[in-house]
Amino acid sequence: MPMGARVQATTVRVRDHFVNARYGRTARERYRAAASPELRATFLSSGNTWVDFRQFVEATNLACSMFASGNPALAREIGAFGAESNMGTWRAIAHRLLSPRTILNIAAGLWGHHYDGGRLDVYATGELGVHMTLTDFPEPHRTHCLAIEGWIEKTISLGRPRIVRVRHVKCRLDGAPACEFAADWE
Repeated sequence: MPMGARVQATTVRVRDHFVNARYGRTARERYRAAASPELRATFLSSGNTWVDFRQFVEATNLACSMFASGNPALAREIGAFGAESNMGTWRAIAHRLLSPRTILNIAAGLWGHHYDGGRLDVYATGELGVHMTLTDFPEPHRTHCLAIEGWIEKTISLGRPRIVRVRHVKCRLDGAPACEFAADWE
C-alpha cells in the first residue's frame, strides 16, 4: 500500500455513528460484529489516533453491504452525515456569517487533520459555485469519492442555499490525474 494512506480514527468512527443514528443500536451491534477485529477496535476506541485507510474503506463498504444491498451510494449519505456531525455547535454561527465557498475553503484547509495524504483545493466558479480538486491522495477509492460528494453537498446545504448540486467530474480510478468535484447552489 502507498505510504500515507492513513485516516483519523474519528473519521472512521463516523460510519459507526451513522449506522447507530440511521438504523439503531441493534443494527450497530450487528455492524460491529461483522467488522474485522481491527475495525471493531477502532469503533470502540476513543481519542484521535491514525489508522490505516483500509478501515475507512471497510467501514463504508460494510455499511453499504449490510444496509443498502451493496449499493455504494450509501457512502454519499454517510459523507453528508459526517459533514453535519463535524460542524457541531458552530454550524449555525458559521453558516449564518460565512458563504458556502468560505466554509469549504476552511474545511479544505483542515483536510490534513483527517487524512495524512493528499490535498483538497477549492476554486471559485462564478458567484455560486466551486470546483474542488483532491490531489495526491495515496489510495483512491470509489466509496471515498462518494463520501466526499455527500460531505460537500451537506456542507453547502447546511447554510443558506436551498438547492445544491454536486458532481464528481473526474476520478483517478478512471485515469484522471486527480479527483475533481463541481458544486453549485442557489
